[in-house]
Amino acid sequence: MRTFDPRRWRPAGFLLLLAVVLIPLGCSFSASSKSSSDSSASSSGSSSPGDAAYFDDVRSVTEAYAKSGGPFDAYQKQLGDLAKQRGVTNWEENLGTYAAIGEGLGQAKATQGLVDTFKERLAPPSSPSSADKQTAIQKGYDSKK
Repeated sequence: MRTFDPRRWRPAGFLLLLAVVLIPLGCSFSASSKSSSDSSASSSGSSSPGDAAYFDDVRSVTEAYAKSGGPFDAYQKQLGDLAKQRGVTNWEENLGTYAAIGEGLGQAKATQGLVDTFKERLAPPSSPSSADKQTAIQKGYDSKK
């Protein structure tokens, strides 16, 4: 049986061993850094590239609701639950949410009447930023119809 003889190690072997040991550490550090930056970006309530999955979910839920119907309160609760799951705070003031709602309505081939109902229910004239929210829904809808 051979014993370990450090004089027989070649520099390439040492570098390979070093890479095998350090690469997994670098990947896990990178992943934890990304997770940390994702959570801090989404906790601010503003949209960021990390919110893409949230907006995809909003589009899908809206499309499904527009096709099947149901209580509007249940739909709004589902939006709130999605935002919570994705770490999006204050979704009601995030214009990206309203654009994604409009896009979901467009994907569902909703009528303009249904779009107007969504605008009235989600952004009534008395609510803050009502005009901006309604515009975002309409633009999202127009982009997908």
